[in-house]
Amino acid sequence: MFQNRLFNMALIIIIAISLLGVISFVLWQTYLAPGSQTASTEEKQMKPLTAKQMKEYSVDTGEITTNLLTNNYMIVRFSITAENSSAKEELEQRLPQVNQVIIKTLAGLTPEDIKGTEGVNKLEAKIMNEISSLMQEGKIVQVVTTKRVLS
Repeated sequence: MFQNRLFNMALIIIIAISLLGVISFVLWQTYLAPGSQTASTEEKQMKPLTAKQMKEYSVDTGEITTNLLTNNYMIVRFSITAENSSAKEELEQRLPQVNQVIIKTLAGLTPEDIKGTEGVNKLEAKIMNEISSLMQEGKIVQVVTTKRVLS
């Protein structure tokens, strides 16, 4: 069986490729893909805020009136929830920047962009991402639209 030289070479090459595949798979699972493992541990560590904590860590923006892209105007009010008290303090100090982010975001939208539940959810998510990029002490947990008048 092992007297044929061509057969021996083919067997050695197949075994080598199989070994490389197994080693690559093991290395990929342990060292190169830890992102999925760390994301799940972060989700386990972060507990949802209670209603009392949400009230304690929330900041109200007040009414903001601004023009939309189509020269319609909109009156909005948001309640922004931070993850802890130090993040809330920073959010209160950055309230002028937060209002600027909201005005800039709304200035690039049309009434069709904000229609319905899906439009409001997209707006809240966009504002949350923009404000989170400003924050240094903590992060924003939630942005809730508490008033929305479109004309």
